[in-house]
Formats: sequence, C-alpha cells, structure tokens
Amino acid sequence: MADNVVNDACQVVDTLAAFQLDVLKRINRKFAALRGLAQLLEQLGNLDELVPNIGALIPVVRIDLAIYENLVANCPYLNLPPFTTGDLNQLQVQVTGAYANFFRKLLNHPWNRMGQLQAQMDQFQGEVNAAITDAGDFLRCLQTVCAAGKAVAGQLNALSNADIAKEIGIFAENFAADAGQVMTEPMRIKYQELQDAQAQLKALGADVGQDYTDAKAALDG
Repeated sequence: MADNVVNDACQVVDTLAAFQLDVLKRINRKFAALRGLAQLLEQLGNLDELVPNIGALIPVVRIDLAIYENLVANCPYLNLPPFTTGDLNQLQVQVTGAYANFFRKLLNHPWNRMGQLQAQMDQFQGEVNAAITDAGDFLRCLQTVCAAGKAVAGQLNALSNADIAKEIGIFAENFAADAGQVMTEPMRIKYQELQDAQAQLKALGADVGQDYTDAKAALDG
C-alpha cells in the first residue's frame, strides 16, 4: 500500500517536472533566438558611416545664414537644401528637420533594435512563469523526492537526469552568469554609443521638430 502511495505521488511529481522542464526549455530557446538576433544586428550598420562627425554639427538655436551655408557645404549627409531665403526661422526649421531625420535613422538603426531585444526577453520570461528563477531548484528537489522509488535509477519517468541537468545548466548560464542579458558587453557598448548619439542630436535641437515627434511615435506604436 505504501509503495502505491509513493508511486502515485511520484506520478504527480513527474507531471510537475515535465511542465517545469518544458517551461525551462522554452525560455532557453527564446534566449538563444534573441541572442542570435542580437549578434546579427550587431554586425549590421556602422554608426560612424551614418553620422560621420556629430561633434561638428551646430545647435539649431545658433544657426544663421553663414553657419547654414557652411553646413550645406561641409555636411552633405544632412541633405540640406540650398539657401533660398534669408528668414532665420526658416533656416533653423531646415536644420531641425535634418537633425530629426538623423534621429529617426538612429531610432531604426540595428544597434537600437538590438537593445530593444532585452525587453522582449523580460516580457516573455514574465509571461511564461514569474517564478522561473526557482525552476532549477524545484526540478532538483523533485528528482530527489522520487529517486529512491524509481526502478530505473536517474530518471523521473521519461525525464532523464541528463536532460534536466542540461536545461538547468543552460538556464543558469544565461540567467545567473549572464544575468539574463541578451546583449554581450561589446553589444552594450555599441548600444550605448547609439544612445549617446541620440542624446547629442536632441541637445542640438532634433527633438523640437515634428519629424522627430512623428518618428518617435511610430517607433513606440
């Protein structure tokens, strides 16, 4: 009778272990997919090619006719139209639009999207199992509880210790050693470079233009 109770209990344990192991595998696969995508995005695009010398750009509030003509001549990547009017406000609007256009390009730059993958990982992890950080200990505990009652040593029914240990090891590496970070340190450096460029463009006046507002709204939406 006692053996039947142990076996029945262990059947429940098997079911719980299978569920937790499946959750663990799903998160490990998701992490691997997002890390792979981040590695691909890291190789796409060069910030220096997009914004050759952001330090040479002039704040919008300082734009006058002479500075505007200098930007047209020396910063062709801004695509500023030739001078057609002496109206100072119009010149500043043209420069604001050019800066906002670059800000929009930065918002869509692969390195910026690389940084957004972490939010996807965090959301997925939360949706799958809020207590997944305890899954490793939970599975080990289940193995211990029923190990003595199994005819085949080292198994929880169809779940082998090797399979469980493998997934626990992958999870521990990703979420303990790497703290669940999709980006590696070189990726984080590139992502920060892009954030710094965004901040500089905003300081120059990019965020006062409707082009910037529209671009930001489109990205957030």
